[in-house]
Amino acid sequence: IPAHAWFMLLGPSGSGKTTFLRLLAGVIPAPSGAIRLGDRDLGPLPPEARRVAYVSQHGDLFPHLTVAENIAFGLHFKPLSRSARADQVHRLLHLFGIAHLASRRAANVSGGEGRRVAIARALAPEPALLLLDEPFGMLDPNGRTELQDCLAGVHRELGTTTLHVTHDREEAWTLGTRCGVLLDGQLVQEGTVERVFRRPASRAAARFLGALNILPASAFGGPADRWGMLRPEHISLAPIGKPGTVPAVITAIRDRGNLVEIEARPESGAPALRLHADWQQARPYQPGARIALHWNPEHVVVWEEPCHE
Repeated sequence: IPAHAWFMLLGPSGSGKTTFLRLLAGVIPAPSGAIRLGDRDLGPLPPEARRVAYVSQHGDLFPHLTVAENIAFGLHFKPLSRSARADQVHRLLHLFGIAHLASRRAANVSGGEGRRVAIARALAPEPALLLLDEPFGMLDPNGRTELQDCLAGVHRELGTTTLHVTHDREEAWTLGTRCGVLLDGQLVQEGTVERVFRRPASRAAARFLGALNILPASAFGGPADRWGMLRPEHISLAPIGKPGTVPAVITAIRDRGNLVEIEARPESGAPALRLHADWQQARPYQPGARIALHWNPEHVVVWEEPCHE
């Protein structure tokens, strides 16, 4: 993971994401040489010597302490003066927007506030690596959005290298600078968020990432014996009869709120394709209408996995 990156580790439930975090944090022993952080071998080191901060799915605040005392907890194990500890706590309280909660008992804060406190507490000792285990998992949509915006600002300010585990694809798009896909305990792909989502390394990765139009590559003009994929945003509507287009008939139109999904079956009999359009583009069309589809062949992803149509 590059320094200062926000690395999103995506994977379905049971794929090994939390186990991996626990190995990094030292909760589960790891053999010497298996995990390195910079030039340090973490294997022989106890958790407190790793400079790795771990925030679990539940946050695990000390309910009898105030918000400020929770944030200050890890600083008592560092050789800092009382004023230096107070300055660090003050900085994080304001950075996370929770200064007004400083004297409130942790047992009396909301779920979203509690997550901010837990992450601020983890960052207080200035770890080399921050581990987040599905930090938005139990928040409502508004609370999730607010915390995402907050953490994005904190990361821009502090630049702490972060490994964020989730199964939520939208989180990766919103926050990540890089991401990886973990399936059955194996890291099957790693790269920039855009690269991983737009060009998945395998059909299994594409399915997990929610890709549409996973079909025999022949549907896109590729080889008939291979699987292929074409993202909906890479298919556009074109004038009927225009050279290089595929004539099709609309079979369904679904309003998704921020976009309209059009499903269309090519007149050649090839499998139906789904494309995305804005409301104004889709407005004139109804199921049964004839349209023409166009895409750039460079956007088609073809895998080596054999396909038997």
